[in-house]
Amino acid sequence: MPLLFRARTKARRRFFDLTSALRCRRTAGGRQVILAEEEKDPDNSGFETRQRVVVDFDLIRKMAGQNFRDLGGHPTECGRKVKRNRIYRSSHLAELPSQSPLTQLKLRTLVTLQSRIEVNHLGAPVPASRPDVRWEHIPMGDKWFSNTGFTRIGAQPGKEHLALVMHFRDDWRTFFRLLAEREVYPLLFHCSAGRDRTGVGAAMILSLLGVDRERIVADFLVSNETFPKMPLAPEQLDPVFEMIDQNGGIEGFMREMIGLKAREIEVIREDLLED
Repeated sequence: MPLLFRARTKARRRFFDLTSALRCRRTAGGRQVILAEEEKDPDNSGFETRQRVVVDFDLIRKMAGQNFRDLGGHPTECGRKVKRNRIYRSSHLAELPSQSPLTQLKLRTLVTLQSRIEVNHLGAPVPASRPDVRWEHIPMGDKWFSNTGFTRIGAQPGKEHLALVMHFRDDWRTFFRLLAEREVYPLLFHCSAGRDRTGVGAAMILSLLGVDRERIVADFLVSNETFPKMPLAPEQLDPVFEMIDQNGGIEGFMREMIGLKAREIEVIREDLLED
């Protein structure tokens, strides 16, 4: 999920995320934070998980639009290129500075992958208020995060990004079917930090378009420029690539795991690849 925080257990280091929350409160200074605690490891991986994590949404709010980039320009294995100015990725877009170039970005569709709780705390994305922009909210993470409590969906250590794919396949199906609609581009998709849900989404899109994995990983790691103290590692995408290979390649993965039809895959490629 968005913006992972590290915490130490007695046995080993483990990642926690913004959506690992049990309850909300305000600090003495009025800053909105999340208090997070996990009681046990539901995947029985053999190490203690009980932790308390504080996340400052005021800090996250300041990251609006900072992890932005165009997915276009990448060459593909078939000799074509991904079209520029067609599909973008970003961190959340709430409270964008008036001078931000993102306020003038030409968009037809905006896709928000944050949970409803994250949107409630951070605010709706600024472009969603524009009458010429279609806003689609796919609340990825609602299964993990609510006002009344938190239920952890277990992931084996090292497979957290694969869990973001497999636990939210229905949401990804909705997302990719949206990409297969005509007249939705230019389109921007984002979560809170724009690195984990958005990162695996970008990896699947670029794989579908035929971009080689070295370039896909390089795009994934660009987020480290925004979050240098919590860097992503190349091997975090390896389990996703392995799952793609186990299904006979990206087309089999999209059909069997995500639930796309062959024509939907074809339309996405037609709209996002240069002739």
